[in-house]
Amino acid sequence: MKKYKKMIWILMTIVVLVILGNRWAFGIWNPLSNPDRIECFGRRYYISNLEPINMSESEKPEYAISTWVWAGKNLYMSEPKGNIIPVLIYLKLSNGQYQIYALSGSN
Repeated sequence: MKKYKKMIWILMTIVVLVILGNRWAFGIWNPLSNPDRIECFGRRYYISNLEPINMSESEKPEYAISTWVWAGKNLYMSEPKGNIIPVLIYLKLSNGQYQIYALSGSN
């Protein structure tokens, strides 16, 4: 019985940490919903369109932002980062759909 309590305690701790991490990084509590904002490159990006857009193979952004792999969210940029901060970043949803996030005016 103690073994089950310990396993439940560990699972609950993991769930709480995922939810808190999602709230910190994306501004929402639910890790399964699309975020209202994204913190990336030391800047804050806000959702720019309410509806996700479909992009063809030629339109879709090419450059992955590897810092968000841990969160299970795939972010992309249209241009390589270089010395400038990208104005738009794209959250890949599914089947060629992307949600666009725009750089906010202040940090």
